[in-house]
Amino acid sequence: MQKIGPVNLKTKVYDSLRKYIISLNIYLKEVDFHLDERQLSAKLGVSRTPIREAVARLEQEGIVKTIPRRGVFVNRKTKKELIEIVTVWAGLEGYAAHLIIKNSSDLEIKSLRNFCQYSKDNVLSDLDNYSNDNIRFHQHIMKLTKVNLMSHVLESQLVHLQFLRKKFIFVSDRAIKSIDEHDEIIVALLSKNASKAEKVLKNHALALVDRIEDNLKK
Repeated sequence: MQKIGPVNLKTKVYDSLRKYIISLNIYLKEVDFHLDERQLSAKLGVSRTPIREAVARLEQEGIVKTIPRRGVFVNRKTKKELIEIVTVWAGLEGYAAHLIIKNSSDLEIKSLRNFCQYSKDNVLSDLDNYSNDNIRFHQHIMKLTKVNLMSHVLESQLVHLQFLRKKFIFVSDRAIKSIDEHDEIIVALLSKNASKAEKVLKNHALALVDRIEDNLKK
């Protein structure tokens, strides 16, 4: 994290903390990720007041939680909660298809290909970058709806969705399959067939549910 200047301090502190949390792999180990107010204040070069305000906002979004007499921790979800998040996300992405077809041009839809610069031959040798672009692909899906709240809802759960996407992109042939699925999504959106595009997007998202069921503990 970099130190923050005085302009738009509240927003910058919030954005910095949020990006920091998303960068953590909070499910890598069975440990709680504690956010120390004093350390965060020193790292960001700000007083504790904007830190507390940012934490309060993050808590409202369900990204962190306060445990009495222990402090503030990143909020890790249970297996059941992760399935619920993916289910809601699938519904949002399905509806996003209708909004994208209504609100975005073909050129804007084709911009999704900026995150699909991988072939089946090279993707397995570049999984880290592909995993990051995979997440950006879905962020851009929401951006193309041109409904800010859609993007905000996704962003509020990104710390968890990012973990799932990164974890399972390394499993089996998921990366190779997702290349075909991303292409199918773009083609469906360009065809202006909202029902088909909705189905493709929802099925792509819901594929995560089976992997959560098979691979995660409670």
